[in-house]
Amino acid sequence: MSRSRSGFTLIELAVVLFILSVLVVILLPRLPRTSDSRNREALRRLAASVQALYEEATFKKKAWR
Repeated sequence: MSRSRSGFTLIELAVVLFILSVLVVILLPRLPRTSDSRNREALRRLAASVQALYEEATFKKKAWR
């Protein structure tokens, strides 16, 4: 009488985690990094957009939702 077991063994899970960790170690340095100047420029554009919307809402006396 043999029972059918479903699920993964500890060895199978360990092998998958090992393979994933190797892939992360290999691929992580190759991902593009955003520079601080690029992040600051995006933040400036966002702040300018918020300021423009605030001024427009104040001028029209209307709340933007």
